[in-house]
Amino acid sequence: MKLLVALSAIMLAVGFATLWFWRSQPAEEPCATREIAQSRSPDGRTQADVFEVRCGNSLSTHVALRGAAAPVQARADVFIAAGTVPVKVIWNDAREVVVESPAQRLLVEENSWRNVAVRVRRVR
Repeated sequence: MKLLVALSAIMLAVGFATLWFWRSQPAEEPCATREIAQSRSPDGRTQADVFEVRCGNSLSTHVALRGAAAPVQARADVFIAAGTVPVKVIWNDAREVVVESPAQRLLVEENSWRNVAVRVRRVR
């Protein structure tokens, strides 16, 4: 019986110590977003947002599409490049967007979003 009580006390102490260490860790800083540019399709129904996201030491450049009346939270990434890179968004028509960038390392490269074709063109 004494052994059971001692083991229970040890398990409880380990649990409290783990909780204390976990709670005493510094909180991670949230990711920061910096808006760079916005571009609407010729018919005004779709918007392309260009922005950078910094999470700790990681930095990436994004192009995301969303409905023009939709909130920022509704946007979907169609292009993500590692680091800070120049990006140019060109609408060929209401249903085709071209993303031009000299990015060397692409993390995401989609070819469509809903009924909009997406073309990524590497430039120098």
